[in-house]
Amino acid sequence: MEESRTVNSARNASVTIISKVIYIIISFICRTIFIQTLGTEYLGVNGLFTNVLTMLSFAELGIGTAIIYKMYKPIAEDDRERIKTLIHFYKKVYFIIGIVILVMGLCLIPFLHYFIKEQPNISENLIFIYILFLINSTMSYFFVYKRSIITGHQKDYILSLISLVISIVLDILQIILLLITHNYIVYLLLQIGATLLDNIIASKKADKMYPYIKEKEYKKLDKAEQKSIFNDIKSLFFYQLGYVLSTGTDNIIISTFLGVGAVGLLSNYTIITSSIKNLLDSVFKSITSSIGNLNTIKEKAKKESVFYQIMFISFIVYGYISIAMTLLINDFVTIWLGNNYILGLSISIALGLDFYINGMRYVNYTYRNTLGLFRKGRFVPIITALANVILSIILVNYMGMFGVLIATSITRLFILTSYEPYFIHKNAFGTSPLRYYKTYAYYFFVTAIAFIISGFVINIIPIQGILGFIVDGILITGIVMVIFVLFTFKTEQYKQVKERIYYLINKKKNIKI
Repeated sequence: MEESRTVNSARNASVTIISKVIYIIISFICRTIFIQTLGTEYLGVNGLFTNVLTMLSFAELGIGTAIIYKMYKPIAEDDRERIKTLIHFYKKVYFIIGIVILVMGLCLIPFLHYFIKEQPNISENLIFIYILFLINSTMSYFFVYKRSIITGHQKDYILSLISLVISIVLDILQIILLLITHNYIVYLLLQIGATLLDNIIASKKADKMYPYIKEKEYKKLDKAEQKSIFNDIKSLFFYQLGYVLSTGTDNIIISTFLGVGAVGLLSNYTIITSSIKNLLDSVFKSITSSIGNLNTIKEKAKKESVFYQIMFISFIVYGYISIAMTLLINDFVTIWLGNNYILGLSISIALGLDFYINGMRYVNYTYRNTLGLFRKGRFVPIITALANVILSIILVNYMGMFGVLIATSITRLFILTSYEPYFIHKNAFGTSPLRYYKTYAYYFFVTAIAFIISGFVINIIPIQGILGFIVDGILITGIVMVIFVLFTFKTEQYKQVKERIYYLINKKKNIKI
C-alpha cells in the first residue's frame, strides 16, 4: 500500500498528461474551425452560457466531495458492504441534484436577457441554445456516482482514457460538420451525445471492475450517519457557492458591462488558460485519492511533510507555467488567430496571476477535502466571492476587462489563500501556519524574480513569428528552471521531491510515500 500510492499517482498523472495533451491539440484545431466558420459572437454566447451554468452548479452542494471522503477508509480496508451503502446513497442524492439543477436552469430562462448587453448577431434562438447547454450540463449528474468508486481506488487514468477517446471522436466530428454545415446547433447536439456516451461507458466500466456495486441488497445509512454527511454537505455548500460565484461571474459581468463580443475575445485566452489548468488539475487530481489514503493512516508529522512537498511541486509547476503563459500567450494568439484577436499585456498579466494564485491553492483545497475539514472556515469562500463580485463591478468601470480579472486575484489572495492554511495547520497538523505564509511569500518572490528576468531577456530578442515564439519559450524555460533551482536546491522539500522522482525512475523500493 505504501509503495502503490506513489506508483498509482505516477500512472494516473502520466496517462492524464498524454491524454490531455492530445485532447488540447485537437480541441485547438476544433476551436480554430469554430472561429472561422461561426465567428466571435458565437464564442461569446458559448462562454456566457458556460458561466451561467457554472453558477447553477452550486446546487451540487459538494455531495461528491463528501461521499468520496467517506469512501477513502472503506476502500483502503476493502469494506465492500460499506462501499455499496455509500454508492447507493450517492446515486439517490445525485438524481435529486440533477433534477433540481434542471428545474433551476429552466426557471432562469426569463432572466437571460439581463446578462447580455447587446443582442448577439446570430441566427439561432438563444433560449434553444441555452436549453441545449442545460441538458449537457445536467446529464452527468445521473451517472457520476459510479465514477467515484474508480476515483476512490486511485484509477483515474481509466476515466481519462475513456474521455480522451470520446473527446477525439467528438472534435473530429464537430470539425467535419462545422465545415460542411456551419451549424452551431449540430455542434451542440454532438456535444450532448458525447457527454452521454462518456458517462455510459464509464458506468459500464465501473460495473465490470466492481460488480458488487450492482447488488440490490445493501445496508442503508443510519440516521446519525446521514446527519453527519449532510452536515458536511451544508459546509461544502458554502465552498461550492463561493467557488461558482468567484469563477462563474467574470464573463457575466463582462457581458453585462462590455458586451458579448468582449466575452468572445476573452474566451480565446481563457480556452488556453483553461486547457492548461484542466490538464494540471487532472494531473494533481490523480494524486488526490493517494493523499486521501495517506491521511487515513499516517501521523501528523508525515501529513505535514507531504503537504509541503506538494506545495513545492505546485510552486515549480504553476510558477513556471504562469510565467510562460503571461509572456507568450499574446504571441500564441497572434500566430493562431491574428492581430485582431489580441487583448494586450495587461490581460495576460491578470490571467497569469490568477492562474498562479489558484494553482498554489491546490494543496490547501486537497488537504481540506481529504481530511474532511469541511466545516472549518466554511463562510470564507462566500466572503471571498462577494468581495470579488463587488470589486469586479467597481473596477470594470475604471479598468474594463482588466479590472474584472484582477479583482478575482486580489480577493483570492488576500482572503481565501490567507485563511485556508490557518485552519488546516491548526486542525490537521497542530502547528502554526506561519511556516506556510513564509514559504508562500518566498515562492512568490522567486516567481516574480524569474518573471522579470525572463521578460527582460525575451524583449531584447528580435526574432518574431513562430521561430521567435519557440526561441522565447526555450529561453523562458531555461531561465525559470535555473532560478527556481538556485533559490530552492538547499530546501528540505527540494531534496524530498528529488528522492521521489529518483524512485519513480529507478524503482527503488525503499523510498515510500
